[in-house]
Amino acid sequence: MKRVFLYARVSTEEQAIHGLSIEAQTAALEEWARANRHKVVGLYIDAGISARKPARKRPELQRLLADVQAGKGELVVFTKLDRWFRNIAEYYKVQEILERCHVDWRTIHEDYDTSTASGRLKINIMLSVAQDEADRTSERIKAVMEVKRSKLEPLTGCCPFGYKIEGKRFVKDPENEAAVSAFFQKYLACGSLTRTFDYIRENFGLSMNYQNTYKMLKNPCYYGHYFGADGMTPAYITKEEFDKIQSMRRRIVRKTENNRVYIFSGLISCGECGRRMGGRVNTNQESYYYNCASHYMAGSGCKNNTNLGERRIEKFLMETIRDRMEQWQIEVERLHEAKKGRDYKAEIAALRTKIGKLKELYLNDLITLEEYKADQSSYNTAIESLTAEAATQEKPNFEAAERLLANGWEIAYQGMKQAQKQEFWRILIKEIRIYKDKHIEYDLND
Repeated sequence: MKRVFLYARVSTEEQAIHGLSIEAQTAALEEWARANRHKVVGLYIDAGISARKPARKRPELQRLLADVQAGKGELVVFTKLDRWFRNIAEYYKVQEILERCHVDWRTIHEDYDTSTASGRLKINIMLSVAQDEADRTSERIKAVMEVKRSKLEPLTGCCPFGYKIEGKRFVKDPENEAAVSAFFQKYLACGSLTRTFDYIRENFGLSMNYQNTYKMLKNPCYYGHYFGADGMTPAYITKEEFDKIQSMRRRIVRKTENNRVYIFSGLISCGECGRRMGGRVNTNQESYYYNCASHYMAGSGCKNNTNLGERRIEKFLMETIRDRMEQWQIEVERLHEAKKGRDYKAEIAALRTKIGKLKELYLNDLITLEEYKADQSSYNTAIESLTAEAATQEKPNFEAAERLLANGWEIAYQGMKQAQKQEFWRILIKEIRIYKDKHIEYDLND
């Protein structure tokens, strides 16, 4: 009687195509062990893992090797060699451990002998064939995926929440379309997942959890970029809104003690060190203020010891926001008009022509390789800059800001609750900076 380790592995593709299920492998291995009166000391199953993956990325194989080194058995058993490895280099890494621990291996559906030179040659040949087959399969899969990607067809049957597949195309799911749109717009307004959850539950009857919605906020498919292709999915938000959400996640509004709402939470940064300033409540629990916590940390070097009241910040913004918004609109309109007069395509084409000429100069030994690389990098940077600038040629939309700042907005604002005020300022303002002399600066949202 021998103590044996039973190992089974299958990738999801193999299971679907060839029917090499884990259940079939384990049943055959256990039957073999019973028939040969061996004692099974462990069953190790790497499900959904390719044989091309290195041993360190196969968790059950790692557990098996740990038990081998602990001296728990004498024989590793699997159904076929390709269940063990399809990579010669990885095979020998593991084989070295088995030999050092005096543990053998065998397959139950194939005949291999590692004790002779011809037997070892046969193993090398079979592993080479298996590795070549895996490489060819990988190349075929990649080619199929590239064709699908070029046609904007789904690469898998999995759909992000808010989508479904119809006729080889992603479309918005009518059942959840309104809720998904509301989810993003509410989060953009308040920056709080908790409040967004509550809003969706109350208005759409959907219960959302943090893990799934956190993935939604990071998934570019919601602005139309999926599987590396633009336009793969119909957009719920713009690319600019997606980028804004990523910025908002870095200045997340955290839940506070006693559920206090600091209306500028996540918006205020220290003008000296750049770190986010936190909201505090005064000793009588009646008013809020903001300060830089890093100033009180030893070795931070921040000299900003100001404590600025929320009401003072609020008053300053209310007095200046209308003028700032009008100035900003004028400036943005001016820049937009200036862009309209530029032919970005021609400028980019001219730079690409220069790169071609640059290559000719290098091939004719008229410039050095270092000069070629430096100039090429400079031109490529300019092309990227122009491409990004051309993408913003569309006329900016000020409707949301104009609605908020309509006539009489100050009266409406005074009737808002703290959470509503917080949403109001997050729509309008990207960042507020407070300096040591209590000077306030702020940037408007793009």
